[in-house]
Order: sequence, then structure tokens, then C-alpha cells
Amino acid sequence: MVRRIFLIFPVLLIFASCKDDQLSGPDWRIPYEIWRSKNIHNYSIDQVRYCFCMSSGDSVRITVRADTISNIINIEDNSVVTNPYYYTIDSLFGIIQYSEYDSIVIKYNSTYGYPKFMDINPQYHPVDGGVLYETNNLQIR
Repeated sequence: MVRRIFLIFPVLLIFASCKDDQLSGPDWRIPYEIWRSKNIHNYSIDQVRYCFCMSSGDSVRITVRADTISNIINIEDNSVVTNPYYYTIDSLFGIIQYSEYDSIVIKYNSTYGYPKFMDINPQYHPVDGGVLYETNNLQIR
């Protein structure tokens, strides 16, 4: 009996720690204020988008000038990317604040506050919906 409890307990802990909406209420505002307090408007970031879509998993470098994307380059082959589904840091926060989704999991960069991991599911159990963004390597210009 004790053995069964030890086997079941870790599973129960995993389910108890799962939360559909990791950002209920104003929680996203603290990282956003950290980001805004840095007053960064010219930078580059590396971003990967995972989804059931073209170019899923491609690493790109996004250059941002005056809060607007100036170019996107595929890191692997240095080709220009014209895909409109890569985002600035402010746009990632816009997705968090204004998009409708059933589930979102976000991890933030502790120094600059930007979302370094965003797993967005617009519907529970979609066939081909949802997208995951990984953003890192912030270089201030």
C-alpha cells in the first residue's frame, strides 16, 4: 500500500501544479514594466516559432529599430525572411494582453522582463492550432 502511495503521489503533484492559465490577472504587467523601464527601442533578438505551419522550428534573428521590425534573417542560411508571424518584444506583450486563448504558458527573462517562452493555445485540443515562441539572445543596439 505504501508503495502505491509513493507511485501515485508524484503524479498527483504534477496534476496539482498544472494550471491552464499561467497568467491570470495582472501578472504579466510586472515583466512588462521591467521591459519598459529599460527603455530599449533598438535591438535584435533570436526567435523560433513552433507550430503546425511552414518554417516551424526555423531560428531567425529579428532586428528592431524604433520598436519596428527592420529585417528578419534566417540564422542557418542568412536568407531574408518575409514571414509576418515573428514579433517584437512589445508585440509579444500585445499578444499576451489582447489575444483570446484558452491556454497560455509564459516564462520571462529575469533581467529584461521579455517573454522568452510563450506556448499559446487558442482552443483546448485543437487539431492544428497553437504556437510556441522561444525568444532569446537580446542584443541592444
